[in-house]
Amino acid sequence: MTSLDLQKSLKRKITEALVGMELTSQEGVLKKVQVFEQHLPRKVKSDSRKSEETNYPAVIVYLDEGENGQVKVLLIIATQDSNADNEGFRDTLSIAERLMQLLVKNPVIDDKYEIQDSPKWFYNDQDNYPYYFAWIETTFDIPQILREDLEAMI
Repeated sequence: MTSLDLQKSLKRKITEALVGMELTSQEGVLKKVQVFEQHLPRKVKSDSRKSEETNYPAVIVYLDEGENGQVKVLLIIATQDSNADNEGFRDTLSIAERLMQLLVKNPVIDDKYEIQDSPKWFYNDQDNYPYYFAWIETTFDIPQILREDLEAMI
């Protein structure tokens, strides 16, 4: 039971929580929210004239830092909206709200990982048009690693 196991479990839970949520992608079609671990996949150049598929909308389960027994996790939310009305923030915050509800209602993941503090969400207010970003920050308790040499000392 490691931080990477927590990351996998969160990816699965988030994917389940976002079932049925489709948002307009850069290609102009409705697309499911994709969930990635740590980073977006690298773009691969295509030889075809077909436009490349993007990774937006997306949630990235990012392991930020950890120590024995705790891991700080960021859920980075990224959407894209090319409409001139500059309303893309609504999609981003809708995903954030759904994930906040998931974490508050279910603070224990897979009966192993428990949220230590209340999750907080943040919105990136820099102008990154047509991209919109937010993130949720929380810390999870994970099973601690115990010293093996203590028993020999007793």
